[in-house]
Amino acid sequence: MTVSGSRRRPLVLRLSLTAAIAATVAGSSVAFASPAVSAPMPVRTAAAPAFTAGLCEGTEYTPSEQMLDISGIRLDHYNDGNIVPMYGTTDRGTSAAVDAPVCGVRDVDGIAKSEWMYCTDFDLDPCAGVDENGLPVDKHNDEMGATVPSSGNPDLSADDLAVISWLLQNPAKLDGVVSGNGSEDARSARQTLVWCVSDYDNPLMADFKSLCDRNIGDDERARIVEIMNVTQTLDLVRKTPATGTLKAGETAVFTLNTNMYRKPINVQSSAGTELTVCGDNAKATLSANQLTVDGRGDAPTAVDLCLTTADSGDYSVTASVIPDSVENLHWNTAGAQCQIFASFDTVRPALMNASASVGYAAAPTTTPATTTPATTTPATTTPATPVVPIVPIVPIVPIVPIVPIVPVVPVVPGAPVPSQPVATPAAPAPSAPKQATGPRPVAIDGGAAEQNSGRNVAVAVTGLGLVGMAAAGAVALRRKRS
Repeated sequence: MTVSGSRRRPLVLRLSLTAAIAATVAGSSVAFASPAVSAPMPVRTAAAPAFTAGLCEGTEYTPSEQMLDISGIRLDHYNDGNIVPMYGTTDRGTSAAVDAPVCGVRDVDGIAKSEWMYCTDFDLDPCAGVDENGLPVDKHNDEMGATVPSSGNPDLSADDLAVISWLLQNPAKLDGVVSGNGSEDARSARQTLVWCVSDYDNPLMADFKSLCDRNIGDDERARIVEIMNVTQTLDLVRKTPATGTLKAGETAVFTLNTNMYRKPINVQSSAGTELTVCGDNAKATLSANQLTVDGRGDAPTAVDLCLTTADSGDYSVTASVIPDSVENLHWNTAGAQCQIFASFDTVRPALMNASASVGYAAAPTTTPATTTPATTTPATTTPATPVVPIVPIVPIVPIVPIVPIVPVVPVVPGAPVPSQPVATPAAPAPSAPKQATGPRPVAIDGGAAEQNSGRNVAVAVTGLGLVGMAAAGAVALRRKRS
């Protein structure tokens, strides 16, 4: 971009800015740090007293007291709703000539908000210095008026505004250095990328065109313009299960749909649970709570997020992001010979939010079975059990007194019956045996007959043996030969 001669800075100062770009290329890579969120633009009710302003994000040196002291004419500018420039991104410059970007402070709903302002005119004076008395001065130590809000930079096209707006709201890379507000290197990378847009055709940028083409060439700028012109969407729904509750330990799946590409989206789950990107989501990465989705165009991309918990209860997942918009830029300048600054206005844009929730059922209340832990017992030798011979068990038959059956032998009439003494049992000694009465028995075979009697034994006959079987009630006769 070329500008009229009346707005050009002396060559010495232009060369100092050129050196700043060279220092940027040599810087180390740093992580992106998003700007702090502030409140809406204030409606002034009372003037603020003098105060010492806070530092802008990622300041890596200690500015002087005069730079941070907001009093006198600078306090008047502050109370009028203007931004007050304080110091540059490095301490290499003098109090009058500061390195871009510049840290300024303004009133936001009664709170002093310090924020970085990025130059959009490579060869103009920042007009952001202070003298020994803390008064605002230009590079010549000439006293300056207020740095007032501006409607933008009239030398920039609509596409330029869109790209610069995106660069101030999102991280981008300059030869591996990630742009942002969090460090000197990150800010230098961001400032150089802004100059690649605002001053690409400036003769002073001729030596750096290859740097710009390599990092933010025509295709990348077209992609950013495309992003800034789409209707940005952010939607979050439950996928698995679509309804109902889960059991503890099961996984819930949520689907995030968005077309805000390469822009960090804050995603969080409640109660300290952790989210992970799951499924086929090669274009999405999740670092801490920052989800970044790659793509381009108006069509949204679906990203699955998984949540697992072992505890019962209701759990929510939220996604939030500040949509990209050219209206998110806050512009200001101190006059025609001074730089027009652009800063990311974290005040105006409202967060886009999306949320969904899922319930986990409590575990069953049944008492679990007690399991005795297995113990290892040393092997022992069990003595052999002696083999006891099996003795047949004879059933006990109740003893039935055997009544001797004496065969009836017919008495031959006229035959004399000799008297026969009766033997007395040896033991036990019962009472004196009763003498037999009646005729004496005669052996069947003609031999002599003997008779024994007892209570619990059988009866023996000399020529004829009688065996009694109590259980059967039978009598067997056995001949005894003499």
